[in-house]
Amino acid sequence: MKEQNNKRIILLRIVLTALWLVMIGFIFFNSSQTGEQSAARSSTLTDTVQQVVSVVAPQSPIATAKGEAYDRLHNCVRVWAHFIEFAALGVLTCWGYFSYTNRKKYLFAPILTLVFVPFLDEWSQTFSVGRGAEWQDCLIDVAGGLLGFLLALLALVIVVYYYKKRRALRALYDSVKDRTRQLSGGAV
Repeated sequence: MKEQNNKRIILLRIVLTALWLVMIGFIFFNSSQTGEQSAARSSTLTDTVQQVVSVVAPQSPIATAKGEAYDRLHNCVRVWAHFIEFAALGVLTCWGYFSYTNRKKYLFAPILTLVFVPFLDEWSQTFSVGRGAEWQDCLIDVAGGLLGFLLALLALVIVVYYYKKRRALRALYDSVKDRTRQLSGGAV
């Protein structure tokens, strides 16, 4: 049983590390896009958001946005895309970290990573045609990464609490069952 658990832990570590690397690659791939490519991708995403909202609420300001309103919507979608992208990185960073260790002594390392990567991401954009670094994007990215990390940590705490509680209840049930069996002479 313990050997099977070790294999599962190793597989979990491999999967989480691979997903983390894919997410880092995705982030830096997006940064390597030219300004024109980036604008086209975010416009496509904005159009998709408009289409989805128009199905649910056809007369909403989001579904009918044109001109300046569309530009504000486009900016909002771009900000949320940054935030969500780094929140996903935060989740993977948290789960990956805790799949290797539960030592809180080194917790600064993944948190430092979630602060360092956005700055490196913005700096790398300066090498792409028509792009530049924006400190507001760094703040959005750091906030997304840290919130993702905290939400993933909260999820871990809840799962561990539930698991320990369930294990304790199972042990209590087994002890009551054993005690009942002893008192009844083994008839239970």
